Amino acid sequence: MTLWNGSYPFYPGANACFPFDTTRAVIVTIFLSMLATSIIILPGIRGRGRLFWFLRLVLGLFMGAVILTVQFTRDWETGWVQANTSYKSFSPVQVNADIGLHIGLAGVNITLRGNPVKQINETINYNEHFPWNFGADYDHSYSEGLEKGLPSPILYVAEKFTMQSPCAVHRQYRIAGHYVSLTLW
Repeated sequence: MTLWNGSYPFYPGANACFPFDTTRAVIVTIFLSMLATSIIILPGIRGRGRLFWFLRLVLGLFMGAVILTVQFTRDWETGWVQANTSYKSFSPVQVNADIGLHIGLAGVNITLRGNPVKQINETINYNEHFPWNFGADYDHSYSEGLEKGLPSPILYVAEKFTMQSPCAVHRQYRIAGHYVSLTLW
């Protein structure tokens, strides 16, 4: 047994995936604490107004939580497909994988997970985010993905959202995302 469990203290290790979405957990925690605080105040309100005040409060908090959840998560549109696809460019080797697409107001998240995860002597488990919010350049993040050597299925799906793609979904989703985000704020 080593001092640091086999890892060296001065070199960055592999990024571990957190088991749940922290953004959603923070939003839920904040709104539940606001609801608990308001329930403490509830006995101070007299008569039938107490029920109507409580219903307005719960409805307002629920709407606020939904708006913030839509604003800060990547679940505007989602989709999954199971496919037999080539894993690397110019390679005839096919892998069985789940390909996921999560489109949010600020970008697209593409997931590639092998069935099983260990295939062709590699672990196939990728999750890549390509932002298109204000100040972010989608084409630059796509070219960084090309330079990193991401697997072909991720690059194929990400290519559909570039500015040069004949599908033109980048412009539609980006403009819609900007206007929806502006409206929600």
